Parts: sequence; C-alpha cells; structure tokens
Amino acid sequence: MAVLIFFIGAIMGSFYLVIGTRLPKGENALNSRSKCDSCGKTLKWYNLIPIFSYIFQRGKCTFCHKKIAIEHLIVEVSTGFLFLFTYYYVPMGYDFYVGLIISSLLIIIFVSDFKYMIILDSPLIISGILVIILKLVFLGARATLISIASGIALFCVMLLLFQLGKLLFKKDALGGGDIKLAFIIGLILDFKLGLTAIILSTFVALPYALASLEIKKNNEFPYGPFLVGSLFIVFYHYDKFLMLLDFLFHF
Repeated sequence: MAVLIFFIGAIMGSFYLVIGTRLPKGENALNSRSKCDSCGKTLKWYNLIPIFSYIFQRGKCTFCHKKIAIEHLIVEVSTGFLFLFTYYYVPMGYDFYVGLIISSLLIIIFVSDFKYMIILDSPLIISGILVIILKLVFLGARATLISIASGIALFCVMLLLFQLGKLLFKKDALGGGDIKLAFIIGLILDFKLGLTAIILSTFVALPYALASLEIKKNNEFPYGPFLVGSLFIVFYHYDKFLMLLDFLFHF
C-alpha cells in the first residue's frame, strides 16, 4: 500500500507540474499533449512514466538528447513522499484526505509562485470545494458552516493587511492569490489556528526575504509557498499548536 500511495503521489506530481507551469502561461493543461521543451517533439507514453522515465532516459530527451529539467524528477519524488508521509502520519479518513489536498496545493503553489509569481485560482477553488464536501461528510453541516465563516474571516484579515500595506508602502504588499489562499487556510484550520499559520508564515518567509533583498536587491518575493507551507506544518501538528496557544493566552 505504501508503494502504491507513493507512486500515485508521483503521478499526481507530474500532473501538478503541468498545471503549475502551463496555466500561468495561458496554455491548455488538460487536452494538449506533452512535448519536449527543447525540440518540441510530442512525447510517447513511455516517456511520461513518473520517475522511471527520467532515470531510464538518464535525464535526457529521447529525440534530441537535450537535458530534461531536474524539476520534473524533484516534483514527482517530492509529491510521492508527501503522499507517503500523509499515509503514515494520519489515519485513513478526514485528516488523510485533507492532508492529500494540502500536499497537492503545496506542490502546485511552489511551482507556480516561485516560477511565475502567481497563485492559480483553479487549484484553490477545487481544493475549497473538496474540503467543504469532506467536512460535510465527516464533520457535519454545523462544523462546515463554522469553517466557512473562519475562512471568510481570515480572508478579511488578509484583505485588511493588503490595504494597510498598500497605504503604508504605496504598492501591493500582498498578491491576490495570497488573500484567496487565506480563505483555504481558515477553512481547513478554522480561525485561531489559521491565524497562527499566517503569523508562522511571516517567520518562515523572513530568511528568504532577507536573502532575496541582499542577493537580488529585490523586495518582492513569492509569499504563497510560505503560507501553504505553514498550513502544512500547523495541520500536521495542530495539537501542539493548540497547546502553545492555550499556554500563551492562559499564562
């Protein structure tokens, strides 16, 4: 079962890479055939087997023998391990399925935001719908409504931060995708832990932001990966974060 879960993750990772690289460029990610980035030749099915094709082809295109970007292997292996981690870390049920959704978002947002500085709407919409369905099935209507309200509240908090940043810095301090992602964070974690994840993301992002400012002399950087990364951390350690919050506010 572990091998199957890992390979399913690798297959999905290959698909997520297509989503994260094609949609920001306005390309069709579902109906168009995969092609070599160098020679443009349409790839055969045996060129598209996750992980194995890259290894057997020694990281090169079958037709032009140019190097295939290592990101293909990295994304496929990473998604496989994220799915495998979820399988081992949480029991089968609500947490397991939501864990897979978070892992999927993590990969897609890392790809699209680091490469193109954009968080796609479609993965957020699909994730939101799936989480709401899962909450209705496993937790009931009341808990689902509370989670939706938490998502809206966290969306409003990020929107307020966006407006404050614009007022103070005379430019957009957050992207629209970051604000929409806050709704997903609130939907999954509810308000208290969702706000904790957002605060955590600022600390996680700080070293990268400082390095980007020092090396690239650029004060703009993709914030989405740190937001969804913090969502991942808090979701899998929510009990520890709840204990921390109880300690801080009852001290």
